[in-house]
Amino acid sequence: MQRTLTRFTGLIISFLLPFFILGGVLVLRRIYPFGNQSLLMADQYTQYIQFYNHFYDVIKGGNGSLLYTWEEGMGLNFWGTFAYYLSSPISIVVLFFQKSHLPEAFVIMTLIKIGLAGLMMNVYLSKLFKTNKLTILIFSTLYSLVSYSIGYFFNIMWLDSVYMLPLVLLGIEFLLRKRALLLIISLSILFVSNFYMAYIVGLFAFLYYLLRIFSTPTTIKEFIKSFLLFMLSTIIAGGISAFITLPTFLLLKSNGSPSVTWGDMLNFGFGFFDLLPKFYNGSGHLFDLPDVYCGLLAMLLFPIYFMNNKIKSREKVIYFILSFILLLSMQINGLNLVWHAFSPPTGYYQRFAFVVSFILILLSFKSYLTFDKENISALFKVYLANVFILMLLTKLSPDMMSVNKALLNIIILTVFGLLLYGKAVSANLKSLFQVLLLIVACMDLGLNAYLHLRTINSYTGYSFTRDQYNIQNQSFEKIVNQLKNADKGFYRTNSLVRLTPNDSIRYGYKGMTNFNTLSNGVLHQFMNNIGYSTTLGSRSLAQNQGILTSDALFGFKYLITQEPLSKYGYKMEKCENGICLYKNEFSLPIGFMVNQKQFEFNTNDDNPFENQNQLLGPVNQNNSYFQQIRALSISYKNLTVTNQGNIQYIKKIDPQQEGSIEMVLNVKNKQQLYTSLSAGKGFAGYNETTISVNGKSLGVYPTYHNDRVLDLGAFSNEKVTVKIVFSVPDTQLTQQLFYGLDISSFNQRIGVLNKEPLHVKSWTETTVKGNINVSHSGSLFLSIPYDKGWKISVDGKNEQIKKLGGFIGVNLDKGEHTIALSYLPEGFKTGCAISIGSLLLLLIYIVVILKRKQTKEN
Repeated sequence: MQRTLTRFTGLIISFLLPFFILGGVLVLRRIYPFGNQSLLMADQYTQYIQFYNHFYDVIKGGNGSLLYTWEEGMGLNFWGTFAYYLSSPISIVVLFFQKSHLPEAFVIMTLIKIGLAGLMMNVYLSKLFKTNKLTILIFSTLYSLVSYSIGYFFNIMWLDSVYMLPLVLLGIEFLLRKRALLLIISLSILFVSNFYMAYIVGLFAFLYYLLRIFSTPTTIKEFIKSFLLFMLSTIIAGGISAFITLPTFLLLKSNGSPSVTWGDMLNFGFGFFDLLPKFYNGSGHLFDLPDVYCGLLAMLLFPIYFMNNKIKSREKVIYFILSFILLLSMQINGLNLVWHAFSPPTGYYQRFAFVVSFILILLSFKSYLTFDKENISALFKVYLANVFILMLLTKLSPDMMSVNKALLNIIILTVFGLLLYGKAVSANLKSLFQVLLLIVACMDLGLNAYLHLRTINSYTGYSFTRDQYNIQNQSFEKIVNQLKNADKGFYRTNSLVRLTPNDSIRYGYKGMTNFNTLSNGVLHQFMNNIGYSTTLGSRSLAQNQGILTSDALFGFKYLITQEPLSKYGYKMEKCENGICLYKNEFSLPIGFMVNQKQFEFNTNDDNPFENQNQLLGPVNQNNSYFQQIRALSISYKNLTVTNQGNIQYIKKIDPQQEGSIEMVLNVKNKQQLYTSLSAGKGFAGYNETTISVNGKSLGVYPTYHNDRVLDLGAFSNEKVTVKIVFSVPDTQLTQQLFYGLDISSFNQRIGVLNKEPLHVKSWTETTVKGNINVSHSGSLFLSIPYDKGWKISVDGKNEQIKKLGGFIGVNLDKGEHTIALSYLPEGFKTGCAISIGSLLLLLIYIVVILKRKQTKEN
């Protein structure tokens, strides 16, 4: 027993040491329960924890499905979301917490993944190098707390790749000894954990494999055998994970890829002197420059590796080439794109930076193993070079390297230099100096982690208190739960009481608004055409106040708000402490008969109101539910306005005073008034204008997730004053439309569409069954987002699903019909079959290995 404990002591400490270092930093940052701060920030607050709520409900509560959910984006393939955000094996941790304590589960998951990075690096170094456990512990700790893991911990799915990288590379080392099992298993776990980051690790693993091949003399025959075994192992691992990767790949393919600016491929994203500060403690620019810091000890030992005569020149040349490729990859846009699977990342631009840190640590470790008196001269030169660079950076990049930060780095470098010197010249005190090196390394890494967290918390959207997670008014949850109990039908709900774009999946109501990398791009494009905000294309859709017409068509039966409501057709049902539930009398069921031409828009003319007119139908008529309203009068205050074509250039006369446009609109009969306003250029145009109606402010518009149609309110036979106030000295207006929805004609059309409804008899997360009586042959429209995973049968016979805009439909003949829909993610069955087949191949491989081993022993 004691021998076993001794064997695993180093591994246990390599896990616990970074776990408690970062844990101590979190205590100092007053993370709950040691204060009221939380680790929730950015995507972790708006996406991850919301999706984990659904995961928790499915696994522990037995509610919902991991394959599909109605609670996100009007209906969404959740298997892709699971694969991208939740499929880490560490996700099981959340099941040991109460649902109300999911933020604390995130803390534990983060600490576990950081600890696993230290553990896996320890395993990697222990298997490859014969040295003492203390030496390995120093460098495994360096790897566990690299700046990448601290700077991006809120993208918790990325951390799996950090701790799996050393295990995958160890698998390659074993493969070179003709043992492929570890590589297959580690790659399989990696692919399942997160397919996106697995690509980065896979690409680096291939480079590492080539490096190891070329650094060791081998014959062409041996290389071919080794390469075939490497490829076969990768294919088997890919096959094992196919149940999750294949359906996700097909989902991504259906959404299309972000556009790539090919002319920018050879340009440098940033300069060399912008990158240099990132190798030192406490640097800023955490999200727009690569986080490569891995301890100041590495800044001394890494250069010495290439100056060390004890290391073979062939090896040094190969590692230099790899290091140079990685350096250029961070800077040159085209190479950076390769590391991101040729898909331009939105924010966090060098997501592969952890492999750079790995190489720095590995070569520093190799340098440390051979460090002795002969390297003292090199140490002194490298130390002086670092001091010179730090002093230089205070002049070249003062925003990233202040004088105080430079002095701090110099002090830590000095301590490391003295300890390395002591280790080299004093054989008797070598163990003591190693202990001191470990202690100083832990302090260095802990300080960097603390400074990083402090910097991140200073960014907008990256600092939420623990209370903010539960700040949602309890009355809101009460109303949602009461509604679900009172109305068991199939309907959708819009909520203007919103914390994040993914509230609907957290609180369990069928909504539209969502922000999800694996959302439905086909639907989002259609919704943008009819006036809904899709700022991030296939990744975001915002309903905001909604649009009466399409909200009715898509079955939005209820609306929850804490603000006064000015909408025709909405009747108040109940209120709880200022949170009110309204019922929409125009709401239609999930299915009704249409003419498919209603969904064929002229997308060359970006006018969502005309698209809404066509969507309502009927076709071949001059539909004018929405009618453009031109201003009776327009007055300008403190502005000069220049018209050039369709663009109005706006400039304040006195930049310090308010500048505004005021328009008077004449609203006849009952109309719901809307506008579509485009200000500024691209993202720069957001938050430049505020809008008010009859003196009542509607707030800033357009904003990042509210840049299409805006509801101005319900009016009847009156003049309405709309005022646009500009908050910037100059901008431009590229679209300025005002339309009124005639309530009378809209109500009549809704009545016609509601004459042939689909009566839903039963439904689950992946099925819908109902009946319909059709008076004339036509198309049944179903407000279910288009997805190839849906199958439909009519009267027991399978029929082909039609794509109607961003939704699905089916052709029906006259008469009564029974409709049955079922869902399974596209490629799921095939992926499962491939996974089972690959597991059988792996089993056969294991049996063959065991038989060979048994034969050798006999």
